[in-house]
Amino acid sequence: MQLRFSKQFYSSLELKSYDIPKSPRGTGHANCGDFIVQEIRISNDRLRVMLVYSYRLATVSTMKMVAIIQAWTLSYMLKVDSVRFIFFFVQKALESPKANYVPYALVMAAAGVMRASSRSVSSGQGLDTLSRLRISAENRMESIAHGLISKVEGFSSSGGDLSNCLLLQCFSLALARSGPVSSHGPLFLCLASGLLTEIFPLRKLYMKVFEYLRGSSNHLKLNEVKDHLESVLFKEAGVIAGVLCNQYVLVDEANKGIVENSIWNYCQDIYVGHRQVALLLRGREDGLLGDLEKIAESAFLMVVVFALAVTKHRLNSKFSREAQMDTSVRILVSFSCLEYFRRVRLPEYMDTIRGVVVSVQENESACVSFVESMPSYVDLTNGKDFSLLQKMEYIWSKDEVQTARILFYLRVMPTCIERVTAPVFRRVVAPIMFLYMGHPNEKVARASHSLFAGFISLGKESDQDVRVSLKEQLVFHYIKRSLEGYPGTTPFKGMASGVAALVRHLPAGSPATFYCIHSLVEKANELCNEAFTHKADVWKNWQGESEPCKEIFELLLRLISLISVVVLPNLMKLLAQQTVKLPKDGQNLVLNELYSLVAESDDVTRKPTLVSWLQSLSYLCSQANGGGANFTGVGSAKDPASALTTDSLNLNARL
Repeated sequence: MQLRFSKQFYSSLELKSYDIPKSPRGTGHANCGDFIVQEIRISNDRLRVMLVYSYRLATVSTMKMVAIIQAWTLSYMLKVDSVRFIFFFVQKALESPKANYVPYALVMAAAGVMRASSRSVSSGQGLDTLSRLRISAENRMESIAHGLISKVEGFSSSGGDLSNCLLLQCFSLALARSGPVSSHGPLFLCLASGLLTEIFPLRKLYMKVFEYLRGSSNHLKLNEVKDHLESVLFKEAGVIAGVLCNQYVLVDEANKGIVENSIWNYCQDIYVGHRQVALLLRGREDGLLGDLEKIAESAFLMVVVFALAVTKHRLNSKFSREAQMDTSVRILVSFSCLEYFRRVRLPEYMDTIRGVVVSVQENESACVSFVESMPSYVDLTNGKDFSLLQKMEYIWSKDEVQTARILFYLRVMPTCIERVTAPVFRRVVAPIMFLYMGHPNEKVARASHSLFAGFISLGKESDQDVRVSLKEQLVFHYIKRSLEGYPGTTPFKGMASGVAALVRHLPAGSPATFYCIHSLVEKANELCNEAFTHKADVWKNWQGESEPCKEIFELLLRLISLISVVVLPNLMKLLAQQTVKLPKDGQNLVLNELYSLVAESDDVTRKPTLVSWLQSLSYLCSQANGGGANFTGVGSAKDPASALTTDSLNLNARL
């Protein structure tokens, strides 16, 4: 009997509207041009099960319908215990399919079988029959997957064959809807390939964007990216990623390693591609860029849950320390590449970070490997690899994707910086750290200051240690760069943390500490000149509006209780000279802050000296004019406080 179905009928077919017309008993099948239709007659009900074999009408949506109808039909057969039809179908569609049964239809039919059998297990119906159904379905899917993997090279594409693309999509959707699936290496590889090339096809989309912008191709259709966001596959991405993680636990080590490497490489490809796309599209095609980033955000979530599964498997005593270190570093590097897309707080993300950081910080070679994975200073600043940007000026601080990656490094490196050797820190870390101290984003600049403070605060070494020498060298550049950008790009809290760290952890009497104190006082002098020129009432209230000159004074006062007693006399002298030059309101505010600081101090070594010094300073302030309008350099001939000496401030041998 010949049965004809129109394309419109098939596309509008819904499970709820699929009727069961009355007919005589019997079974049969018909070849109908675009479809193979199996016609099953049981009692007075007739059911039709369709397997599409013409590529002309095959889409993920039609393949989804094949799985739905198959699951529904088989569930009915199991319910009425029609073993005859069940084994007829198993033999014809799963065990000995015809040559013209296209693979993607068979995959979805097998998915329908597995879905139906999973539902029936709970009711205890025909356990032997269900077992054979599942085995046959899984074997058919594995056989097709094996054939596909042998044709597709790597995970970066589907070989350029549209039928391979559709088959990977069908595997992804089938495994997401089949319930628990046994471990099969080919299925695992197909699932991973489907995620990287079809569900999150960013590499393919980036290439189309580049071709579109070069004007050499119109392959990027107007709504192609938006349509992908609305597709069945993308909406199932979370479920499919979960299946991948479940399969990862079960497959052999060789296939685990293949997929791990593929996903880590994918992360680096997305970083490189999205950097260029973001710089090219921002301000020109913001809608397209936003849609691409939605896909990338979901890809980031997939990588995070997969990385957590990897850490649970790899970071244990079954694997060598070298293997654990390599895995940990590769996960950190991959996370850095996708950091730009981390828009939500994820417990899985933090759990993975904690696990791999603990592993990395135990090993010097792993720490060095992680640090050296950072892009170089030259790569960060010139954008020479961007062929499409030749007519555009590349500004490193506006490269948001790159900035997010470096911010990840700046935040993670303090946890393992103790293991990084001084030569590596000098060569790799220091240039990037100082570069990003000048970044206009305060969060990034503060992270750079925190990294500096972390390095300076490392355990005390002997004076001969090369790291101590490096610390002192870095301080000179740090103070110069920080004060040049203050106020402005240098965040005060970041600079304050760096200064506090260096005065506490450099060797007592270090020239770098003296340089720091002198530079801060000079900066305070400069800022006070500017403040009195433009805002005469700046000293009315210490707790009022934050002013740079008051912030610098506050930092200098804070250092009194932190700095070594070797440098303290110099700080006290310079601070006194600067205070005396302030207007009366400013002097009173500084003195009040000093009174509170000394009163609250429990340092029995320096408190007696501070009391005497404060008394002398109070007297000098009462004698000074407090004009403060024409400041000069500290200690200059015109400075009204230049005659102040250590003796006049009672800074004699008590220290």
